[in-house]
Amino acid sequence: MNNILFLEAVDSTNRIARELALSGKPQGYAVLADCQTAGRGRLGKVWQSPPDTGLYGTIILRPELRIEDYSKITIMTGLAVCLVLEKICRLEPQLKWPNDIYIADRKCGGILVETSSLQGDPGEQNFALVGIGLNVNTEKKDFDDPLQKTATSILIESGREQSILTLFTAIRNQLLHLVSQLETEGFSNILDQWRQRDFLHGKWMNWVTPAGKIIYGKSQGVDNNGILMVRDHTGKNHEVLSGDVTLATKEKGDQ
Repeated sequence: MNNILFLEAVDSTNRIARELALSGKPQGYAVLADCQTAGRGRLGKVWQSPPDTGLYGTIILRPELRIEDYSKITIMTGLAVCLVLEKICRLEPQLKWPNDIYIADRKCGGILVETSSLQGDPGEQNFALVGIGLNVNTEKKDFDDPLQKTATSILIESGREQSILTLFTAIRNQLLHLVSQLETEGFSNILDQWRQRDFLHGKWMNWVTPAGKIIYGKSQGVDNNGILMVRDHTGKNHEVLSGDVTLATKEKGDQ
C-alpha cells in the first residue's frame, strides 16, 4: 500500500530497506515493522522495539545532492518528525543533536541514517536509508526500569493513542517535501527551523570524542553545515563531528 512494505517482525528495518534499495526500489519506498528484534541506534546502541506500541520504519531516499550534503539528511529528518508531531499530536518536540527526538526533556525517538557507498556522481546508484524509531503508544510500564526516568512516548505526553501508520505516512510525506526543498532551495531554511527546536543550545554538556576523551563545555548550537559547536570551560571552541553527547551540570567556577 502506497509503497510501504509492512512486516510483523524483523531484525532491522534498515537492513531490509538496504536490500530493497539495492534491488532498485525508488525514493520514498519504505519498510514499517510491528517490532524489531535487533533495532539499532547511533554508535552501535540498541533501540528497544517492543511490539504494538512503537513506530519502527525506514524510508529510502535517492536525493539529487552532492555526496558531501548527505550528512544533512539527519538534520532534515529530525525536522520532518517534529513538524508532524506538532501538527498531528499537538506536542512541542525538540531535537538533540544529531539524531534524537525529545519531548518534555525526555527521549521519545531517534533517527539512524545509513548510506550506500556514495561513490561517483549523484544519481540512482547512491541512496540513503532513513531509519526512524518513535515511542508512540508506549506506556511507562512498558519501558525497562533504567529508561522510565529518561524516556517518554507520544501517549504519555499527549494522553492520546495515535495511528502508527498515519504518523509514519505523514513523516514520509514531510520528509520527501523537505528533500525537494533541500535540492531546490538549499539548507538555510531547514536549518533555521531545526535551530528553533534545538534541545542543547546554551546548555552545558559532556562530549565523549571518538577517541574516548571527555570534553566538558557549553553548546553554541550548530553551524551552517549542521555541525555542533561546543565551547569548553577554557573558552576553546570545538567542532563535534561525531561521538556521544549528554547533558551535564554546570560546575562551580565555570563561566
